Formats: sequence, structure tokens, C-alpha cells
Amino acid sequence: MDAQDRKAIMDNLEKVLAKVKQDRVTEMPIIDHPRPMPVNGGVADRYFAPASKPVVVDEAILERHRILAHHVRSRDADVFRILRTQVLQIMNRSGFRTLAITSPHYGDGKTTISLNLAMSIALDLKQTVLLADLDLRKPNLHEYMGLDPTIGLSNYLLQGVPLKDCLIRPAFDRLNTLPAGPAIEYSSEILGSPKMATLAHELKTRYPDRIIIYDMPPVLAQDDSSAFMPQVEAVLLVVRDGVTHTEELKRCLERLGNANVIGTVLNDTRDTTRIVRPKRRKVR
Repeated sequence: MDAQDRKAIMDNLEKVLAKVKQDRVTEMPIIDHPRPMPVNGGVADRYFAPASKPVVVDEAILERHRILAHHVRSRDADVFRILRTQVLQIMNRSGFRTLAITSPHYGDGKTTISLNLAMSIALDLKQTVLLADLDLRKPNLHEYMGLDPTIGLSNYLLQGVPLKDCLIRPAFDRLNTLPAGPAIEYSSEILGSPKMATLAHELKTRYPDRIIIYDMPPVLAQDDSSAFMPQVEAVLLVVRDGVTHTEELKRCLERLGNANVIGTVLNDTRDTTRIVRPKRRKVR
């Protein structure tokens, strides 16, 4: 990412920040409370075939963590449909299959955005999605779905547990998840290892209509994201209104280096979300 790209992203974000301060958003109500969608076994088995059966997720737990993208008549879900469209348009034009979602710090909302976006993309009948938790020091994706997995990615990388045994398939069509597994130290070394690079390549190339979303650790908290970015084709940066400072954004972009940052999601202090329209960048 060159200096011109960084400046364009910063200018765009600062305009949105200024607009939000002038035009605050009230919390959007939850209109519907649907049950989890049934799993289409043929599609799900064809693409993922995990060892376990689909797991029904408690709707109350999803709502507690603001996971709302699967709702039908909801302004919250519409926000993520808009984000889905913008992201997929950029990724499809460039032939991208992998997307990393990160933020400056913990608490900015990256996991909420990751799971909502994954669910929204999975609603697209043309796509399947694998959402992987790569925050190996502080894994929490499973908590957002009320799951308690005993094994995950760290077991695959360090102990040779078969990948299919690490996957958990929520009872939503075309969505599968890869929990991080037990927390580990030296996570950046693991994420930068040849075995992880091989896995990332396998996940990206096995199925032509599968999108891989990586819920990454915060950029300014540790160096894990930087270690794994060579395996990722696109990056979405989540920031929080009233919390994230311009200087922190600059530091994030510097640490991401040549990563292809396609856009920024502005998550405000009252758990609503505004989208900074992703800017398509020239791919080198």
C-alpha cells in the first residue's frame, strides 16, 4: 500500500467520522426473532463435511453479542447486506477468496463484524463461507455463538488433529467455522509457520465458491496480524467512533504494510455500525 492509498483511506475515514459526530445514529431495534435457518445438507456436506452434525445456536446468545445479520426484517441486518455487497464486489472483481478482519485494539468490534459479515455472505446462495478464529492468544469467536469447543486450529497446528475434527458447523446454510482452540503463546510464530501457510493455501483453493474470513488479532495489540498477512488477499479494518484516534489508524496502516486494505468499517459507541465505502485499490 503506497502513500497515496493511505492518504485516500484516511481522508475518507475522517469525513465519515466528522459526519457521524454531526448526525448521531440511534440504536436500531430488533424487529424479528427468527429461528436458526435449517441446514441444506447437500450443500454443506459437499463443501465442508465436518465430523460433527450441525449445531443449533441459541438465538438469545447471538442477540446478546449483536449478531443480527441473519434476521429477515431488520435495519441491522440490512447494514451488513450493504457491507456484504460492497466487499463481494471488490473481491469478485479481483478474484479474491480470502478476507482478514482486524482492528487497532480489542473492543473495537472486529469479531462482531466478522461473524455478522460471514452470516450475511452465507445468505448469498452462490457462496459458502468459512470463518476462522486466528486470535490464538485470546480466542472468543466460539463465545459469540455460545459454543464450547474442546479442539480447534491450535490443535491442528501443534498436535496434528485432523482439520475436519476441528470444524464446527452452526445450523446456518453454507456457513462453517474454525475455532481457534485452546489459547497458546508464541501465536505469531505459529501463524507465520509453513504449516499455517500450507493450510491457508488449501482453504483458499479447494472450493471455488468459498470465501474465507479470518478474524484476526488487533493490529496494535500484537504482531500476529502482520505475520499472517502474506497469506491474505484483502483486509477490512474495523474502527470505533469516539475511541479510535487518527494517529492509531496511521500506525495500523503502517504495520499492515503492503496488505490490500479494501475498506474500513466504522463501529460507533452505541453498538451501531456505519460503513466507510471500501475503496478499490490497484492490486500489485
